[in-house]
Amino acid sequence: MTEKIEQLVVMRLNTYFKTQTMTPALTELKTELATDLNEAANDKAANGRDPEAAVAEAFSDFGDINALIQQINAENGNNQNLHAHHVVMDDDGIEINDGETLKINADGIYLNGGRSFSADADGVSINNGAIKADSDGLKLGNIVINSDGINRQTQPDFRPDFGEPVPPVNLAGEYHDSLSLVNEQRFELATIKDLSIAYRSARVKVLPTVGGEDEIIVREYMNHNNAAYNAVTTQTGSALTIEQGKVPFLIPLRVHVQILIPVKFTGDLKLASHSGSVLMAGLPQLKRVNLRVTSGSCKVDTVVAQAFSADVVSGSLAMNHVQVAEQLGMLVKSGRLKMTAVQAGQYTVNVTSGSIQGTQLIGSGSWTARSGSMKLAFDQLTGNLNLNAKSGTIKFELPADASYHYELEAHSGRVIAPANAQPEHLADGYQTGQVGAAPKYKVQGRTTSGSIHLY
Repeated sequence: MTEKIEQLVVMRLNTYFKTQTMTPALTELKTELATDLNEAANDKAANGRDPEAAVAEAFSDFGDINALIQQINAENGNNQNLHAHHVVMDDDGIEINDGETLKINADGIYLNGGRSFSADADGVSINNGAIKADSDGLKLGNIVINSDGINRQTQPDFRPDFGEPVPPVNLAGEYHDSLSLVNEQRFELATIKDLSIAYRSARVKVLPTVGGEDEIIVREYMNHNNAAYNAVTTQTGSALTIEQGKVPFLIPLRVHVQILIPVKFTGDLKLASHSGSVLMAGLPQLKRVNLRVTSGSCKVDTVVAQAFSADVVSGSLAMNHVQVAEQLGMLVKSGRLKMTAVQAGQYTVNVTSGSIQGTQLIGSGSWTARSGSMKLAFDQLTGNLNLNAKSGTIKFELPADASYHYELEAHSGRVIAPANAQPEHLADGYQTGQVGAAPKYKVQGRTTSGSIHLY
């Protein structure tokens, strides 16, 4: 930083804060503003602006500082401790400490990352599901209260709602944005085989390139224009990395990102999102996809990949019209996974203190839920199916014309086989048999403290 620019920034900032009572929150804000504005002004000076013009333009690009001061005062007041927490209030909802302490948005309410308390469309959960209320009833430890009375059975007799078919997403409006475009970068597709994207607090859209079939394009839209906030991009050989730029502590920065990828891209894609929302859609030739969603939401729509893995922590993942030729691996902790029209060569899905809902599924593999629930409806079974739940319920539906052997076991609950099943062994909480005349695959379901219902 030049001394001249630093002096000009301080003089201008003092005019905004001279009538304010300098609480710790305002002191922190002023320091952060000074750093960001100095960086922006120096960047402009390096491009030929004189110091006065560079500083004036930096302040102009940033926006209404008086409104920002009023917002910080409204959020913090004279509280001496609140300044230690990162509070974000915008159109997407309210977050404290990147959603780990508190998160309120259209999906629901989550306290302590959803571990202490969560309330959303799937129900209410307290202390990682120790107390849980949803469409199946009320669960208090191992005691369940539902339409059957007070018992250990976590499932009513009626067929559950596995979900309605969901059409593919319409991408026509996803390329428009309400914020100002502040950064655009382009990269030649031919040189890139491995793409890695990481954003801590942003709305990210990964979409097909329109009007530039040979380029990967990064577009960032923000409510404040500062080069320090722009993405940091690095290309090493055939690997391109895109990482979010500086995230201010108190300045309420809103970041919307579009990463446009040509549909002929056949490389690997890694995407990590913390405390934000993600849409990945319209990509038909990906090789390996790896997702990590923390305290946020992600939607994957109309995507075809060779292999796919996802890690969802205190967040939600919705997959719609997705095809995976080989392995589809999912790890969900205190989160929700919803799948519609998904096909995989082999599923490996694990959920802890969360829920899995799937409809129009094709494939085989292993599904495990700990302190959670599974509701799965398959259109086609292509191999053996293994489902396990601990302190939860398993409800799954197989095609009416499917033929298979089954083995169902519930240590503290009940098992229910299809009406057209041919039982071979019946015992308390245990049943084996077959469905159809020529069983080809084996279906296994086990739960420790819950129930299993095969439709």
